[in-house]
Amino acid sequence: MSRRGFTLLELLIALCIFGVLGAIAAPAYRRALAGWRLSAAARQVVLDLKIARARAILDSATHRVRFSAPGSSYQHERQRPSGTYEPTGPPTTLPADVSVIACTASGSGISFRPRGNAGAFGSVSLGNSDGDLRAVIVDIVGRVRVQ
Repeated sequence: MSRRGFTLLELLIALCIFGVLGAIAAPAYRRALAGWRLSAAARQVVLDLKIARARAILDSATHRVRFSAPGSSYQHERQRPSGTYEPTGPPTTLPADVSVIACTASGSGISFRPRGNAGAFGSVSLGNSDGDLRAVIVDIVGRVRVQ
């Protein structure tokens, strides 16, 4: 007589092993996911700053990205001839566990002039709930990078 299948004891042992492995892997996966979200948010900020620079060149008007620090969103704005800024769309919201820690640019906004150079430059620090940080840096000539 041939036996087919597994015994109840074998199934329970396999389930216990999978449970222990899952319990070990879950925190590491959550931490990795938080790091991926922070990196993706930093890349999104870089992209939006580059778009603001391109719009400044295209429109021949100063554009800026204003960060609510500390906060979880930022706003694209265009400078009017009167010198005030007006929003060019809805605010961009960062992922739930990512926030703007600080912005070193004057007025918490990085601006770009019509020639593409930065009118207000500095760094934007992003952090997540695990305490990880990423800095997006804009220099005076308008180059944007993540550090």
